[in-house]
Amino acid sequence: MIDLKQLDQSRRNFYYLSHLIDYPQPELQSAGFLENFEKEYDENSPYKAQVAAIITEFQAQSFESLTQTYSNYFEMNKRFTLYMTFYRFEDSRERGEILAKLKMLYEMFGVAASDQELTDYLPLMLEFLAYGDWQDETQDRVKDLTLLFSVVEDGTYKLLENGAIYQDQAYFKLLKIIRAELGKCVTKQQISQAEVR
Repeated sequence: MIDLKQLDQSRRNFYYLSHLIDYPQPELQSAGFLENFEKEYDENSPYKAQVAAIITEFQAQSFESLTQTYSNYFEMNKRFTLYMTFYRFEDSRERGEILAKLKMLYEMFGVAASDQELTDYLPLMLEFLAYGDWQDETQDRVKDLTLLFSVVEDGTYKLLENGAIYQDQAYFKLLKIIRAELGKCVTKQQISQAEVR
């Protein structure tokens, strides 16, 4: 079950994580980006210092070097794609169905997904979590968010598995933080004895 209170507290976290895992933009290396991050990222997050260290690492590189590193990992690379459903479905019909469901999910919560990106693109999914409007929704409709959480969970797991030898690199540390921040927004339900049988 999704913890809406925690999800709301994490909105700005997802905003910054979305920008950090997306193709680098010049603003990422501005002093203002780090200053705003320090003010806006949830003070109670145990991952804030790690994210700040990644931002500092990105800012210490030349912009050309940063974009080249990103491209080497994630552009035109099936092993490390940021399209989360690709790992399970590749280009099958089932993948198309999930992409359509994600698009409807975004629209249901007030976010229009651009036609320039597929709906399973990780930065887009995180941006949806930053801007989606689920405040006045019933719990039944909020359950629909579990689709997005499960897609990110599956995709990032496979991505980290494929990139195990790069686990100390900034982008792969960032993926672990994304998983952890999402995990904070899920309440652990107890399994009843009837379910176990």
